[in-house]
Amino acid sequence: MKKTVVGLGEVLWDIFPDYQRPGGAPANVTYHASVLGNDGTIVSRVGEDAKGRELEQFLQGKDLDVSYLQKDSNHDTGIVKVEFKGDEAKYTIVEEVAWDYIEFTDRLKKLASKADAVCFGTLAQRSEVSRSTIRKFLEHTTGDCLKILDVNLREPFYNREILEYSISAADVVKLNEQEFEVLQNLLVGDQSENLLEYLLINQNVKVVCLTKGVDGSELITKNARFVEPRHQIDTSDGDSVGVGDAFTAALTHHMLKSAELDQALALANRYAAHIAAQKGGMPEVPQVIKESVR
Repeated sequence: MKKTVVGLGEVLWDIFPDYQRPGGAPANVTYHASVLGNDGTIVSRVGEDAKGRELEQFLQGKDLDVSYLQKDSNHDTGIVKVEFKGDEAKYTIVEEVAWDYIEFTDRLKKLASKADAVCFGTLAQRSEVSRSTIRKFLEHTTGDCLKILDVNLREPFYNREILEYSISAADVVKLNEQEFEVLQNLLVGDQSENLLEYLLINQNVKVVCLTKGVDGSELITKNARFVEPRHQIDTSDGDSVGVGDAFTAALTHHMLKSAELDQALALANRYAAHIAAQKGGMPEVPQVIKESVR
């Protein structure tokens, strides 16, 4: 039975030096969740401009539910300029765009009550309007809804209060090694406890997912720790954009299926590696890859 997976936050165009691709972490997660057989629903906002229309058409063509994609006559569709230093992407995120003004509505309240999973991050909480909507949505989910926080730190668009609230609302917290260090310093500091104790014990997070690039990834709970090496695949024709989002989607997919965490981690790693071999956050995924990961 299909699950309803909601991506709550930014949707935008990633503008590369030679091309552009649809993006935004929650939208990427929703796309990949749909690829893996779920009902992917995007909650965001675009401008009433050419980029907004093109983005909506693209997402519709990928069989995503865009009925919760709001239109804004006062703000442009979001863009992010992407540059590369070696294999690592560097982002310039344009401010005061449509996804900064996502409005909470009765329809969103109903969607929240029936969502099986919702992925949200810190970036879309940079504005008061979208921050309020994200929090209201989370408050109207049921206890069975899997709430995944993709920490996704982008300076200067986060602070301690945003992080503390987001963590308190999440069942799963996903972050990379650099973000782990930032949170350790910002939330724990020189106290005797470490960040894992803070997340799993103080904040009652169920699962911490730590991605480590070429060193693979880990899933950590109060009682267990699972380590998975990087899945080996040729990524010379791909890029790093959206790879973590693909990982999050695959992990969410298998957690919703009540898979064992070590199996969910292995399959998420495998899927993310295949996405790293392609360009952009929402590439075409061959059927053989879908079947190998589902």
